[in-house]
Amino acid sequence: MTSSYLLQKGITGLIAPPGSGKTFTYLKMAAQQQELDEKNPFYELVVICSTSGQFDQTVNSFKDIIKKSKLVCIKDSELLDWIKKYQRRVLKYNAINEYINSKFKDPNEEMQRILEKKHFRNKQKEIEYISKKLQSYDWKTYPHRCLLILDDFASHPLLKNREQDMCRILKKLRHFNISVVICVQTAKSLSKDVKRILTDIILFPGLSEDDFMELMKESMAGKFDRHELWEKYKVIQDPHTSFRIHIYANKVQIVKSQA
Repeated sequence: MTSSYLLQKGITGLIAPPGSGKTFTYLKMAAQQQELDEKNPFYELVVICSTSGQFDQTVNSFKDIIKKSKLVCIKDSELLDWIKKYQRRVLKYNAINEYINSKFKDPNEEMQRILEKKHFRNKQKEIEYISKKLQSYDWKTYPHRCLLILDDFASHPLLKNREQDMCRILKKLRHFNISVVICVQTAKSLSKDVKRILTDIILFPGLSEDDFMELMKESMAGKFDRHELWEKYKVIQDPHTSFRIHIYANKVQIVKSQA
């Protein structure tokens, strides 16, 4: 995988039949992003959201490869509340950092709201508050980035149609430096509304020609020659080899399985 193509403020559809190594694939992607910078991971936070709210056996077996990023798990029923809370934290965190970078002279709208609410008596009190606030965040990177993995979200109620809060939120997550991987077993498990906003698609062998063509037609991958892509995809035999379409980067890759 070429990390620069994938997972940067994007929404990835990971379509993997049982036995193709879906969990290992997204964990490896999460591990590789840690090496983009010598000091800090690209994503300081990696969140796996599942119906169980717990790491499954495969994640527990391989989670040690995530060394630099913080790896957490949340339950699907808590996802919307978690995202909204995280967005509020990011807004405040970014406002504080922008204010510091302006040498405490140019507060943005969010920072202005904080200053008006706190009514600091002097600059020293203001700096003390900012210092304590940043310590409470315990985030080491700015901007702070999050990789959100929605595991086994086939036809999930949160993603069924554009009227769902989650569908609307997905389109805005890039503004908060949140990239998303939506994991399903079949292309039909993704709604049309989700397909339309995918920036990257990872496929494993097993899709029928009809399903492949429908996915190309209903997603932004339709910009490519779908018949040419099908000819490349259909010859893949190894169940662990993936076919990756990076829409914004205008790249198509075949990534062979590696230990």
